[in-house]
Amino acid sequence: MNPEHQTVITWLLEAKEPWVVYNTLRDLVKTDPDGAEARRAYQAMQQHPAIIELVQSVQEWPPAKPLGRAYDPKDSIWKLATLADFGLRRDDERITALAERIFAAQAEDGGFLHGGFDHTKSWNTRPYECLTHVMTYALTRFGYLDDPRLKRAYQQLIAWQRLDGGWHPNKLNLSGNPREGEPSCPFGTMNVLRAVGVHPELRNEEVAYRAADYLLQCWTRRAEPFRPVGFGIGSTWDKVQYPFVQYQLLKMVDTLSMFPRIRTDARYQEIVNRLKSKQNTQGGWVPEGVNKPWSMFDFGQKKEISPWITFLAIRVLERDHFAQP
Repeated sequence: MNPEHQTVITWLLEAKEPWVVYNTLRDLVKTDPDGAEARRAYQAMQQHPAIIELVQSVQEWPPAKPLGRAYDPKDSIWKLATLADFGLRRDDERITALAERIFAAQAEDGGFLHGGFDHTKSWNTRPYECLTHVMTYALTRFGYLDDPRLKRAYQQLIAWQRLDGGWHPNKLNLSGNPREGEPSCPFGTMNVLRAVGVHPELRNEEVAYRAADYLLQCWTRRAEPFRPVGFGIGSTWDKVQYPFVQYQLLKMVDTLSMFPRIRTDARYQEIVNRLKSKQNTQGGWVPEGVNKPWSMFDFGQKKEISPWITFLAIRVLERDHFAQP
């Protein structure tokens, strides 16, 4: 642990949000997740009204109707990813039931029907590459890495990686097809890369570093009129916010921090420094953007330091700290 973070970590351990306490114990203090202290925090999280409401909101999977716009914070996939981020596991029978509903919507090629927004209007008939691996990420975090069904999802993920290292939802953009030379989707690439990052073997493979390099290229070209598939790095991207719905700063730096070789990359360090510049004098981070459906959470307001966002930022810095020679 970096001594500079001790005061903030102590504050996080005193947070009223049990998901903050649990993840601080597990990822920052390195407490045994099966130890008594961590178990108490985990059980408090399971029983918290906000978690109960979140779990109930994804009872229907996939939803019966698509959403009308992209990146809707009400979309079930972001609720699913948040439950995974918080650390819920398959030892919770509600998570087991949810996982089985997701697996029931798995396509033959291994991807998942997400049931949210899809501009191709085929949301309920084929997996949408930019979003299907949000489910892969969540299922891995829930504890299904050794499940053959999830292995099929990772095989599909690898098969769809493109020449530039990223991912795109259109088959015409795959290698050997007419549009193979077009840039990948930065938003989709970041979502897929998060699934790669929680896979202990893939995390150190070329599939990971090719994708991470593509996202870092997007960063280095931020001053250019470079907006692959409409995603640029500008004022909207520069916000610290959660859940990880949009293509933005905290989501990118949290994702890239999963990969040991990237942490010493000068381009990555520039993004880390941008995150550090937003830390206030009390050592925390205040949300710069909020999603109204999440107003019941600490990260759903802009007036005070968010314990959860502060945890995520400190975790990035702790990963970065241990990567130094």
